[in-house]
Amino acid sequence: MGQTNTLWSKNFILIVIANLFVYQGFQMLIPTLPVYIKNLGGSDLQAGLVVSLFALSALVFRSITGKGADTIGRKPFLLIGFFILVLFNVSFFAFSIVAMLPLLRLFQGVGWGMTSTSIATIMSDNVPDARRGEGTGYYALSVILATSIAPIIGISVLNHYDFNMIIILTTAFMIIGFLLTQGISIPKLEKPDKQASKEKESLWKSLFEKKALFPSLLCLLLAIPFGGLMSFIAIFGEEVGIENSWIYFVGHCLMILISRPFIGKLFDSKGPAIVLFPGAILMLIGLLLLSYTTTVPMLILTSVFYGLSFGAVQPSLQAWAINRSASDRKGAANGTFLSFMDLGVAIGSLVLSSIAAATSYAMMYRLSAICMVIFVVIYGIYLLKNRSQKHTEVYAQAANQ
Repeated sequence: MGQTNTLWSKNFILIVIANLFVYQGFQMLIPTLPVYIKNLGGSDLQAGLVVSLFALSALVFRSITGKGADTIGRKPFLLIGFFILVLFNVSFFAFSIVAMLPLLRLFQGVGWGMTSTSIATIMSDNVPDARRGEGTGYYALSVILATSIAPIIGISVLNHYDFNMIIILTTAFMIIGFLLTQGISIPKLEKPDKQASKEKESLWKSLFEKKALFPSLLCLLLAIPFGGLMSFIAIFGEEVGIENSWIYFVGHCLMILISRPFIGKLFDSKGPAIVLFPGAILMLIGLLLLSYTTTVPMLILTSVFYGLSFGAVQPSLQAWAINRSASDRKGAANGTFLSFMDLGVAIGSLVLSSIAAATSYAMMYRLSAICMVIFVVIYGIYLLKNRSQKHTEVYAQAANQ
């Protein structure tokens, strides 16, 4: 797996397409479920709670799945995860009480954490090391395309039909994704080294990959405003008088399609800094523009800045997290990275919804931009520290010669 330089193998193509369908089903619920809760008489806090509980349960089971995928295998967690995900998605038919919806999403998060982490780890197995940034970028493109297209479909369907139609479509997408994964060759794990297996690991080390923590921390900062943007863009549109808020996702999607062919190759040839630093600054600009948006042209401009930057930064961080980790810790690295992503979305949805309830959604986006300021500062310090260390090593080598 991943030993040749071939990227577009049968396995990789099936992974990308399957992931597109799975995320399509998942992402249709992100902007529509909060609106559905509000229509049922729920509060802004309850709408945020549904998103946060889902993300938190996914976070916990991502870590468990990452460890299990490295020790037991990818396939069992993939199968169990899909079963739970679809089961609790169909359960929405039976409940239209606001108090029950957070509980359903809590359990659905378990299935989502297992499914998405398993697929991401299988993707890592099938991407050559030398093309990690490019391969992860195309995999992430399936996520981002779904993130862009699904809300458009979801909001349009909710405007013309009821929430039951959303559940029908999301379940269909998830089942199609599952069927496609059955065509992927998933070899059994090699038996671990007996001596290495005797060494006891702490619970923290076994569930989380230490070398993936720094990229994951940066991802958390990125995910906080992302959670607020994706969850509440439809409600924000209503607040500022923009009926066609779905148009944001069109610009978001187009910018990612335009940038994806060269961003991954740039990462592989030049390293993460050339993508991450300018990308984070563009994301900061995008959030500030969104907070002052009152017209469709401004919304489109926002999608250009934010879509380009998010599409560049998020997959680059994931590729960086995997590259920093050992080959037998890919599952743990993906679990760590995606757990921090979920944690950021959970914090963003809960905290930002509270801010929106106390102020406005415009102010919520304005304040969420602080996360990207922190991102730029932390990563800037990291780059300066690394540069200083390299200079010290060069001087030391010269002195020894």
